[in-house]
Amino acid sequence: MPHSTRLAAFTCVLLFSFLNVAPATAHDEVAYIDVSGAGELDVFPDFLTLSLELSATEKDVVEAKNKVDRAFAQLSKVARSHGIEEDDIESVRITNYPQWEYQGNGKRVLVGHRVNRPVSITLRNLEHYGPLLEDVLTDERYRIQNTTLGFDKPETHKSKARRLALLDAKAKAEEMAATLGQKITGVLWIQEQAGHFPQPMAMLESAPMMRSAKADAGSGMTIQEQTINQTVQVRFAMEED
Repeated sequence: MPHSTRLAAFTCVLLFSFLNVAPATAHDEVAYIDVSGAGELDVFPDFLTLSLELSATEKDVVEAKNKVDRAFAQLSKVARSHGIEEDDIESVRITNYPQWEYQGNGKRVLVGHRVNRPVSITLRNLEHYGPLLEDVLTDERYRIQNTTLGFDKPETHKSKARRLALLDAKAKAEEMAATLGQKITGVLWIQEQAGHFPQPMAMLESAPMMRSAKADAGSGMTIQEQTINQTVQVRFAMEED
């Protein structure tokens, strides 16, 4: 065996022997305690997004589109009357679906065109939600698809809930250690668990009920605080008191 090869093999043997006999590190010998912490934060939403669809079916596709455009113009007027800015009214897509009637002989005949236009309205003053909802649902040209609530600073809310979770973990560890006559001396590691950030939806009454003459303004509205949850797992070092 060449001299250089024998030297490399000898070096590997020494290194392997050293790794096997190396003493445990101080970190491995430290007494520790693992605890979990939970933090909750109740936050009222900052805005509401109302998703609607405007649609019309006519024999002529141009007439169907014109009806949808007139419905959108009226909807925009209603939204502005409730203090909604033009930038918070979004409608950038329009679709057309040919309407077919199938004959008994297996053939189909074009009988019209259905034009759809989705619209998204963001309401930042939630006190206007009831009156806006009343105006929208009393017009049969509008169909509400979804109503969601949102937050201006979701990461800030998550951070506050996470801080509460860490303080909860620390309080648990200190209580448990003190009960055993020990005390917490530091943190060895922290692991963030999966938190819960709500995707809230406002509850609506049915459209026929809201369109009835007996419907009161805002009767289909339920907006509540949303709970944001964060959890952590923390390992604390301990020593005898």
